[in-house]
Amino acid sequence: SIAEALAMLRAGQAHAFALTHDALPPLQQEMPGSRILAGSFQVTGVALAIPQGRPQALARLTAFVEQAKAGGLLRRAFDAAGLQGLP
Repeated sequence: SIAEALAMLRAGQAHAFALTHDALPPLQQEMPGSRILAGSFQVTGVALAIPQGRPQALARLTAFVEQAKAGGLLRRAFDAAGLQGLP
């Protein structure tokens, strides 16, 4: 568990542990002097799905996502979820 990993770090039984970048900043506050390294060894994408044979739905979904990215809606949603600073 995360609590066990933090306890092991504090006790000197571990030197590092890995989680998603968005999960690390709150934990870093509990570990003064810790660092979050750049890069990753696993990348997870997010996808949206619609049934086959729905070209209009696909077009609307694609347009919405592109507009949400360009207009900053997705950035604001990510920031509101505590994901500031993540690309």
